[in-house]
Amino acid sequence: MYLRSIALAGLLVLAGSADSKIVRTRSGVVNGGKCGRTDVNYFFSIPYAKPPVGELRFASPEPYQNSSYRVVNATTPAPACIQFTGQLFGESETQSENCLFLDIWAPASATQKSKLPVKVWLYGGSNEGGGVSNPSYNGCFSATDSIVVSVNYRLGPLGFLALTDLGLTGNYGLEDQLLALRWVQDNIANFGGDPEKVLLFGESAGASDTFFLATLPEIPQLVRAAAMESGAGRDIATIEDSQVWYSEFLNAMNCSTPDLSCIRSATASILQIAVASMPSTDIVTVNSVLINNGTRSSWTPVVDGKLIKEQPSAAGLKVPSIIGSNANEGSLFVLGAYRTLEKLEALNQTDYDEFLNYNFGPLAERVNGTYSAAFLFNGSVARAMETVLTEVSYKCPSYRALLQAEKNDMPVWSYRFDHVPSCPWFLGIDTSYLPLLGVTHSSEIPFVFNFTSALPPPNGNCTFTSSEQIISRNMSRAWTNMAETGQPGDEGVWPVWTSGESTGVVIGDAVNVGVVNYTSCAFWDQVNADLNEYWDTRGTRI
Repeated sequence: MYLRSIALAGLLVLAGSADSKIVRTRSGVVNGGKCGRTDVNYFFSIPYAKPPVGELRFASPEPYQNSSYRVVNATTPAPACIQFTGQLFGESETQSENCLFLDIWAPASATQKSKLPVKVWLYGGSNEGGGVSNPSYNGCFSATDSIVVSVNYRLGPLGFLALTDLGLTGNYGLEDQLLALRWVQDNIANFGGDPEKVLLFGESAGASDTFFLATLPEIPQLVRAAAMESGAGRDIATIEDSQVWYSEFLNAMNCSTPDLSCIRSATASILQIAVASMPSTDIVTVNSVLINNGTRSSWTPVVDGKLIKEQPSAAGLKVPSIIGSNANEGSLFVLGAYRTLEKLEALNQTDYDEFLNYNFGPLAERVNGTYSAAFLFNGSVARAMETVLTEVSYKCPSYRALLQAEKNDMPVWSYRFDHVPSCPWFLGIDTSYLPLLGVTHSSEIPFVFNFTSALPPPNGNCTFTSSEQIISRNMSRAWTNMAETGQPGDEGVWPVWTSGESTGVVIGDAVNVGVVNYTSCAFWDQVNADLNEYWDTRGTRI
C-alpha cells in the first residue's frame, strides 16, 4: 500500500509537469498517448458520468465520482454505447451500457495557460448508433489549433424512451450530452482549453441534438457557439404523441407486468431484439410531419415540459451558429435502401407513389405534382426520392432554423457543401459508389476534421487532392474560429446570413462566398404547415 501511494503521488506530480500526456481531471489523472502523424496528444475513455446501469438505466445521468488518486488509462478506445442499428453509422466493435466516456485531443504543446478554443463533437447515427471510437472522427488532425472533445451518449430506448405510464420522460441521451458539456467546463482548462471558447458541433442526429441543445436557455453558460451539419431545424414529437411509438417498444418487450423493473432488468441483447421486432417499413422515409409526430420509427428527443419546454424550432437558437447541408443528402439513404444500380433504375411510379403516400399522406398528390419524377427528373424515381429527402429532411429545416435565428437577432452563417469527395470517408462506402452518391449525407465530415489521407480510416490508401486539402484546412479552421470568436471568419470570407440576401459560403472546388439557395423551401414550408394542421385535427395514427 505504501509503495502504491508513492507511485500515485509520483504520477500526480507528473500531472503538473511538462508531460502533457498526463492530465489531472475530476475523473482522475488521465494518462494519454500521442497521435502518430501530428503533434497532438489523445486521451480516450475518460468517464464523465456514473455507469447508467441498474437504477440509472432510463434515468438522468449522474456526475462521475472518483478518488483524486485514481489513474485512468486514457490510451484504450472507449466502448460504444449499446447499438440499435446495423447501418453505416452503427458501431461493430465493443459495446457496453457503461459507455458514458469522452475522448479528448489536444496539441502536445498545450499547457494550462494556453486557453485554446474547444470543439465538442456529437456523432450521427439516427440516435440509434454511433460512437466516439469511430476512426472517421479522429481528432488528431483538427486539434492542431484547438482542443477536440468527442462525447459518447446513450442511444435508442436507453437514451430516448419516453413512457409516461412508467414515469419516463425520455431525453436521457440529451442529458448525457449536457452533463458532458458541464464536465468540459470544469476540466478542459487542464488540457489547455478555454471553457469560455467552446463550440458544440455535430452531424446528422448529432446536428439535430446540437440544435435542440442550442435552443435551451442554459446553453449560453456552456458553449459560445454551435455548428450543425445536416440536421438543424427539425420539429420533434410531444411526449403525448410519442407514446404511440414508444409503447410499441414496451409491447415488444413482452413484459408480463409492464413496469419499470421489467425493462430495467432486461439484458441489453433483449432490448436490441425488442427494437428489431418493432414495426418497420422498407419505404425510404423523410423527416416530414407524419414521420416526426411520434407514431413511427424514431428514437429522438421529445418536448417533455421539463428539459425541452417548447418546440425547439419555435424557441430558436440561443448562441451564434453555423447551419448547413449537402447538395445531395438523400442519395446515401436511397442507395442504402435499394443496394444496387439495377434496383434503382427499376423503380417506377408505383414505387414513387408508395414513397409519397407514406411520407406525406393526404398531400402526396400535391408533392407529386411539383416534384414529378416523369417531368422534373426525366423519369428517374431514384433522383426524385433523393431530392425530396434532401430538401425535406435537411435543406428546408435548416432554412427554418436560420429564419427563426434571424427573428431572434441571433447571428447565423449558412453553407451549402457541394463537393464530391475523391476518397471514401467511411469503411462502408466503396470507392466505386462515389460518383453515384455525389455530395451525399456525411460527405463533409472528413473536411471538418481535416482528415485528408489514409482514407477511409483507419488504414485506407486514398489521399485527398491538393485543392481538397485546402478546403479541409479552411473548414476545420472556420469551426475553430466559431469556438474562439463566435464567428467563422471575416465578413468578406463568410458573411452573416440574412433572409434578404441568403448569402453564405458554397463549398465546391473551393470555399467561396455565394448565395445559398433556399427558394424551393417555400413549397415545403406550406406542405409542412398543412401537414401540421392535418395532424392536429386528426390526431390519430395514419
